[in-house]
Amino acid sequence: MGSKLSPLLADLFMSDFENEAQKKKLFPRIWWRYVDDIFAPVKERYLDQTLSMLNSQHNTIKFTVEKEEEGRLPFLDLLISKKEDSTLKFGIYRKPTSTDRYITSDSNHFGAQKQAAFHSMAHRLFNVPMAKEEFEEEKDRIYSAAEVNGYDKFFVDKIIRKHKRKTQRDSITTLQPDTKEVKRVSLPFYPKITNPIETTFHRQGLHVVHKSENTLRDLLCNLKDKVPPDEQSGIYQIPCKDCPAVYIGQTRRKVKVRIREHKNAVTSKKSNESSVAAHTVETDHEIDWGSAKLVKTIFAKADRVRDGSN
Repeated sequence: MGSKLSPLLADLFMSDFENEAQKKKLFPRIWWRYVDDIFAPVKERYLDQTLSMLNSQHNTIKFTVEKEEEGRLPFLDLLISKKEDSTLKFGIYRKPTSTDRYITSDSNHFGAQKQAAFHSMAHRLFNVPMAKEEFEEEKDRIYSAAEVNGYDKFFVDKIIRKHKRKTQRDSITTLQPDTKEVKRVSLPFYPKITNPIETTFHRQGLHVVHKSENTLRDLLCNLKDKVPPDEQSGIYQIPCKDCPAVYIGQTRRKVKVRIREHKNAVTSKKSNESSVAAHTVETDHEIDWGSAKLVKTIFAKADRVRDGSN
């Protein structure tokens, strides 16, 4: 979405859009919107006129429609069907291209990440008002997805039981459990190391959140060629070969350019142009140019250092 304000601004825009559209004669009586997906039943004979009215509201906002087929219409992850008595029933919708592939059981991810997709499906199973037939069909689909990804029946049983208990508990009480502030610590996931550490942290009231050190972003998204250290600017050092003295300098230009200037000053013995040259003139020592290097990259404007260089 770009800026963090984008969702808020988009929602404000759509709210204003809807307020203006409601003043029009053909605005649908039912209008349920989630971000940019809208559920709005319209009689077929008024469909084209309603669409034209909506598209005339703003020159950059254009709507498209999806018509029901055989009394069924997908909306987000729901499949909404019309029964014989004209009431609605709900099922779970998946695109025809869905392969039910999630994080596999043999993947090197910690347990919570492997369970996340199945917790989401189990939560939806118990919170979407489905008829018994659709409920059992979705439940079988969850077990099938688990098998495809290498999990056994017990893995799904445990997750479904947890959500079933929560649903039953929520239905008989309005009391909310006491929630204390949770302190979290982030650690890389290395099972043999982090699992024992997690137990220790838990005793101290700390919740461990795992993170991956090797992400696709790190592996694939470094689109720029790396700049060699001597092509960068910043703080650099030039050591003496005959004594422990080390010259530290800072430059806004390429480090190799500034070091070359020091070399030229040493060769021509211009001690007034370089502190490195002044050191060789005073002590007759040799400079270890092979060990000269960039110590820290600094992109901000550099201050002058003791030799007055930039």
